[in-house]
Amino acid sequence: MIDNKTYENLIRNGERIDWYGIEVPEDLITNHVKFWSSGLKEEIDKLKATLSDLRGTSLDKRKKYINSLVLNLQNAPYSLNGDVYLIKKKRIESQIEEKNKKKKPVRKTTKPKTKTSKNTVTKNSSLIFGKNKK
Repeated sequence: MIDNKTYENLIRNGERIDWYGIEVPEDLITNHVKFWSSGLKEEIDKLKATLSDLRGTSLDKRKKYINSLVLNLQNAPYSLNGDVYLIKKKRIESQIEEKNKKKKPVRKTTKPKTKTSKNTVTKNSSLIFGKNKK
């Protein structure tokens, strides 16, 4: 288990690597995480291999189950290091986003206004004004 200060520092400043499709701080990938995730990855591969035999509603249920297992696999470095419900991770990431929003001011660009001439002649000008301006 990692204490809160160290965990927060790892999420904020840790060197990130690719972990099954998401970026994760490298120091969170411990031997325990590697061992646990290798077993889960084998199980996911077995389930994906049996998908071709299924049809109908059981196929949809199986796909949803596999997607939830993949999500558990992606979140394993956080959950196995003490942040089971990912509450701390979400709180820290929201603080980082708020800080980044404050640093970058939003610039609004305006389009230049085009000037229209008052003496414009349209095809219905003679009907409206009673005389032909050309």
